[in-house]
Amino acid sequence: MSCSTSLAKMILFIFNIVFFLLGAASVGVGIWVAVNKSDLFRVINLIDARVDQGDNKGQIDSVANQNGLVTVAGFILIGIGAFTLVVGFCGCCGAVKESKCLLGMYAFLVGLVLAVEVTAAILAAVYQARIRTAAEDGMYGLQEKMFVAMTDYLSDSTSDNNKTVTTLINYLQMSFDCCGAKKPGDIANSSSWLLSNRSWEGRELQTPITCCQIRQDQKTAAAAPGYNWVSKLNGTLVDPSCPFTGTTQHTKTCYSGIMDFIGKFAGPLIGVCAGIAVFELFCIIVACCLVRAIEPKD
Repeated sequence: MSCSTSLAKMILFIFNIVFFLLGAASVGVGIWVAVNKSDLFRVINLIDARVDQGDNKGQIDSVANQNGLVTVAGFILIGIGAFTLVVGFCGCCGAVKESKCLLGMYAFLVGLVLAVEVTAAILAAVYQARIRTAAEDGMYGLQEKMFVAMTDYLSDSTSDNNKTVTTLINYLQMSFDCCGAKKPGDIANSSSWLLSNRSWEGRELQTPITCCQIRQDQKTAAAAPGYNWVSKLNGTLVDPSCPFTGTTQHTKTCYSGIMDFIGKFAGPLIGVCAGIAVFELFCIIVACCLVRAIEPKD
């Protein structure tokens, strides 16, 4: 076997060790996503499932905690990881054993992965507007039917399902510096919020407290369940008059807030995806060259 063929074998083997590790990492991340119960994942599940005021606490908790888009995404990641492990195994064994069959299967599988990735990228671009509309409609439905003012939220008489949804929307608005679903501030016009008790310390709330700017050093504490808003309101908000005037509330929707957050990583993410695509294409070329270079055994 020539030096170039030996080099191709070594390169393919090393690259597929990387494939194998990526597959293991994907399985790990998928398991974490599938079992994670963070408030962000819970609210995504609720938005996707379109829960209703008539649903009981058990139904809402079930949807928020397990039966939703996030769980499906976790299982998809596990499946992709397992598939990548198989691809890496075929590549490593094919290179070491000089098996044309395994190398051919490897090249086909990597090509399949590359085709799926390109298709997914195209579909994401084509259906971006629909994805946005679905996300906005889902959140709008939640705030319209189940979001209540802070006074009712802190009251023991408020139903558990309203508290669950209000907790998650409050978390979303504080985490992403946003207010409302379809238009900035539209949550202050939602039926559920307007019908709830908006009296606060002798004044009337004009906008949800979590639509107002939170002091940076108070964000983590304010997002925690059981935070004492009654005694800490003035020390928590940048502008304590905001809930009563609405003049300094956040000026972007929560969908825009989430997209802004993702946008911070868009450049590196696109670069990584492009690098992976080039890496996969290179692996296909090396595998095909190795198949042609392997001499038939007597």
